[in-house]
Amino acid sequence: MSKMGKVISFINMKGGVGKTTLCIGMGEYLANYMDKKILFIDVDPQFNTTQTLLDLLNLEDEYMNEYRDNKSIRKLFQTQETISHKLAFPEPSEIIISSNDYPNIHLICGNIDLIFDDNQNDGSKSRRIKKFIKDFALKEKYDYIFIDCPPTISFYTDAALKASDFYIVPNRIDRYSILGIKLLKQVIDRLKFDEDLNLHPLGIVYTMVDNMNRQKVQKLRETFESSDIIKEIDLFDSFTHLVNDLTVGYQGNIASRYKKSEDDIKNICIEFLTKIEGRETE
Repeated sequence: MSKMGKVISFINMKGGVGKTTLCIGMGEYLANYMDKKILFIDVDPQFNTTQTLLDLLNLEDEYMNEYRDNKSIRKLFQTQETISHKLAFPEPSEIIISSNDYPNIHLICGNIDLIFDDNQNDGSKSRRIKKFIKDFALKEKYDYIFIDCPPTISFYTDAALKASDFYIVPNRIDRYSILGIKLLKQVIDRLKFDEDLNLHPLGIVYTMVDNMNRQKVQKLRETFESSDIIKEIDLFDSFTHLVNDLTVGYQGNIASRYKKSEDDIKNICIEFLTKIEGRETE
């Protein structure tokens, strides 16, 4: 890996848009089919990325017996107990898990207990992911660090965005989708102003499209894309179809396991790499 790696947040303020599925699908495809080294960081308290990848890596028992309490994202957000006590980050080996079967996929596990840690008033904690990545030079070790964000305004949303170079917005085409995008843009604009962030959108990815040629879908799409906010964030040309087996997890929640979704995720990954390379040459 000659160039510095990039940190990308997958985020939308609206749930049910296929955010986690896209994050996992792209990361797994880039790792297993395009030889990119990927670190997933799961900061969504629903920890669906963690559950899917633990199944892939065959580490579910280890998570329940050890990782949940001793080796998860929560270790980055531990509270300093006394004024005289200097807080030290865990070493990467203490919280990053991997498997010899999938050497290009590494994971910092999420944890449902994150709901107890959310503290919007502690600005220093919201910089922990960024500092952890910097202190241990993780951009030199990974091609891409993918952060799966919660679909809400939260301490963890801030922490993910502050650590990121780019963000991708998975989005379903429906009449309410613009509301989530507007809210997201407000959150990002606030953070960029307060923290002087160098954070850029890579674009919106349409997800779970049933039939892009249907008249109703086309009308909703035209209305959605007419917004100035959408033009500013940009759009991927590639999108994901609605694949029922992927949605219900017949063979797991990984796009490359199903022919139709594999084609979709391949096209998105190719476009993703083109966009990243374009940014690097600007």
